[in-house]
Amino acid sequence: MKKSFYTFYTAVFFLAIIWGGMLNISPVIAAQDTVKIGLSAPLTGDWAEYGNDFKRSITMVIDRVNRMGGIHGKKVILEIADSRGDPKESVLIAEKFVADPEIIAEIGDFSSSSSMAAAPIYERADMTQLSPTASHMEFTKKGKNMFRVVATQGYEGPYNARWAVQELGKKKIATIYINNDWGVDANKYFTQEARKLGAEILAEEAFTPGEKDFSAILSKLKRLKPELIYLPTFYADAAAILNQAKRVRFNPVVLANSSLFSQKTIELGGDAVEGILIPANYFSADPRPAAQEFTREYQALYGALPNQFAALAYDAANLMVAALHKAGVDDRAKVKDALVSLQGFQGATGSISYANSHDPEKELVRITIKDGKWVLYQP
Repeated sequence: MKKSFYTFYTAVFFLAIIWGGMLNISPVIAAQDTVKIGLSAPLTGDWAEYGNDFKRSITMVIDRVNRMGGIHGKKVILEIADSRGDPKESVLIAEKFVADPEIIAEIGDFSSSSSMAAAPIYERADMTQLSPTASHMEFTKKGKNMFRVVATQGYEGPYNARWAVQELGKKKIATIYINNDWGVDANKYFTQEARKLGAEILAEEAFTPGEKDFSAILSKLKRLKPELIYLPTFYADAAAILNQAKRVRFNPVVLANSSLFSQKTIELGGDAVEGILIPANYFSADPRPAAQEFTREYQALYGALPNQFAALAYDAANLMVAALHKAGVDDRAKVKDALVSLQGFQGATGSISYANSHDPEKELVRITIKDGKWVLYQP
């Protein structure tokens, strides 16, 4: 019985070799006919909607590339890993990606904390790390392989401060921010500029990621009577904060970061988020041709309007593809130089160049929630 068992599987093995030869394929050749791009993003947890925005847009780009013949004749495979928004998990993903010789470069992660935690691993492997959304000022200083698509907090924070103080005329301001690398950075650059412009910062209240009860913070701020609350955080936290504020009848003007541009903000926040003000790197009503092309393609495929995170990921994927067309797919070290050489790349979120730094300057669009929808802000 044992002999016949081995005889059967030996026959199957040799038949597989024969058929492989007839079809001119083999495991080695199959590997040579593909190239992988890694994607690290939060696909589960509180930030899952952001990560799935990444996945939808990047998959859309990769599928289109493969329909057109791939890159240098090679099919592109998107290797997707769920970081869950946890910096420790993003480190494990980075170690896995750099150990796979087929992965030429990486897109991700979503948060600055996760992206910065993983950066040293990509840098040691000389692998390009292109984050659509890591806006902490220190991210691209982690090495020569770190690039971003989004505007930095060093740009967005002062931009929002000028909007609050000079244009909205708010002089008494308080902030509530998530206590992680990104939140600290976002709060710092806003408050520094607001103070320079003559505003009084009544309080700066940090909360731990995952916090659910904001009653103590809200009671304190209600007593201080700020004219405006600045809210550097993400949709789950912002919705919880503003729903709790509504219950205690605390209704100041709220200005937040582009991080809140998600349908989830409206779904979770309801009436409590009505009137919130944010800048965005992209909006579906943007008339620029690249933005309109992306909007049409995304809506046709997924049946919904995209948000800025989908647009930023779309631009990241197209930038990576353009760089690989230029650099080839055999040497990780060449990808960063190819990205730098892409002068004036026209994306859904505007023109992108890395000639002067790995931090592109961005044009921001102002939006607000009105009647349960994101719309262009009208002063």
